[in-house]
Amino acid sequence: MSHFYFEKNINKITNQINNGNLQKFVIHGSFIAILIIATTSMAVADESILTQTFTNSGITKVVPHGHVEDFSWIKKVSTDGVIEISGIGFSVVNDDKIAHSFEICTIIQGPLEIFTPALDNPLACIATEKIESSAKITSQIIDFSHGVKVSDLVDISIAIQEL
Repeated sequence: MSHFYFEKNINKITNQINNGNLQKFVIHGSFIAILIIATTSMAVADESILTQTFTNSGITKVVPHGHVEDFSWIKKVSTDGVIEISGIGFSVVNDDKIAHSFEICTIIQGPLEIFTPALDNPLACIATEKIESSAKITSQIIDFSHGVKVSDLVDISIAIQEL
């Protein structure tokens, strides 16, 4: 973008302020700032749930040399006739040059900040067997004790930790 474009927009904003639109400008600017802060805060809070759980679980904090891929939803039809997520399937890849075992944990966020599993319960986790250097294991499954309606799904967080 050219210098002229910015200068033109700055002049437009200055003219609006000088024409008595300062109050509208301040209100709109404040509203945008609040939205940015709120969105950022929610993203940080969401990620801290898994981080806090791993920190409290006694697992030493090590950057994992692995990752999750081939993610899929496990769906079932509830007694109400509604499609629910009852678990997830995935593969785990060891990215290191030595063998490692991993723990993978997940939590699903539904509407109104309802989580599966509930925040006062342990996370839904699975530990892998030792995975050889640069190898991949498939068919890993984490089941949820309570299904989450597909229409209620807001977010899912998955974390991987070396054991």
